[in-house]
Amino acid sequence: MTTAGDVELRRAVERGEVPNGGFHHADHLRVAWCYLEECGGADAALARMAATLKRFAASVGQPEKYSDALTAFWIYQLASARAMMPGASLDAVFAACPRLLDSHLVLAYYSADAASSGSANPSRHA
Repeated sequence: MTTAGDVELRRAVERGEVPNGGFHHADHLRVAWCYLEECGGADAALARMAATLKRFAASVGQPEKYSDALTAFWIYQLASARAMMPGASLDAVFAACPRLLDSHLVLAYYSADAASSGSANPSRHA
């Protein structure tokens, strides 16, 4: 279940209206959750999230901050949690799976170099 606030956040990010310092890890997850619900599947949500984050990173002058590997990792993590808790809100998922709020969770699966280089293949581990 997506909240109106999450949809507004998604729209603001798509329009490039969120200050770079104001778009934190949980905010990324909220936008990704919106895409998962709107698209109905992880692959389509990943495509939308990737396009949005690339535009956003470029709009704040930091295109190098975007990572295909990290974006895929988080989409597949959320998709797995969503599959385990169909119909749940993202806040309920966070309560049940607080590890999702740890932006360093990816390091439990990949080295920092693999995650940042894009050589990781998160779909195999989510």
